[in-house]
Amino acid sequence: MMMFAPVVSTCGDQPPASCWFSQVCNIGCVLALIFETLRFRRLKDCPKCSSRLNIASFSLGIISSVGLSITGNFQVSSIKSVHYIGAFLGFAGGLAYLWIQLLLISNRILKYCGYALCSVCTVLLCCLVGFHHARRYHAAAICEWTLATLFFLLYPLFVFEFADIKCKLTIKSSGCGQHGSTEPQYQPGDS
Repeated sequence: MMMFAPVVSTCGDQPPASCWFSQVCNIGCVLALIFETLRFRRLKDCPKCSSRLNIASFSLGIISSVGLSITGNFQVSSIKSVHYIGAFLGFAGGLAYLWIQLLLISNRILKYCGYALCSVCTVLLCCLVGFHHARRYHAAAICEWTLATLFFLLYPLFVFEFADIKCKLTIKSSGCGQHGSTEPQYQPGDS
């Protein structure tokens, strides 16, 4: 009997694996949104970067992140079409996001490493779709696992781009509560 490699979705299809798969995808979605927002804000103030490319990239990043969340929350055995739409948005949107980000990256060595990895990912995505439609699921599974792994190698390329970023969280009260109100507060015993 020949063994076949399972696709990523099959490995996270039934409980308890589906719970972990959903959680990992949702955490990945949130982390990607944080990354994409920080990257967008950094490039927004850069005079050398195209604002249209930056906005397009940010939009694709959001689409990709939402696709990842959809993929994790709608298992392939439950609602196959929604799961596949999410997977397509996650992989294709994420790849388009990374291609545009490579156009905006400043370090040449990282840019060329990224071009090589994105090129391999593009070929893998095309092969994945082709193998899946040809019902060659073993080959499609190998492409899918490799593609997912390479995505984890692409995002760290941008770590050097964040070296000079300082983030500060500021929370301001809008006057709610006792300390922020300008009106006199009722005190017990007042009539």
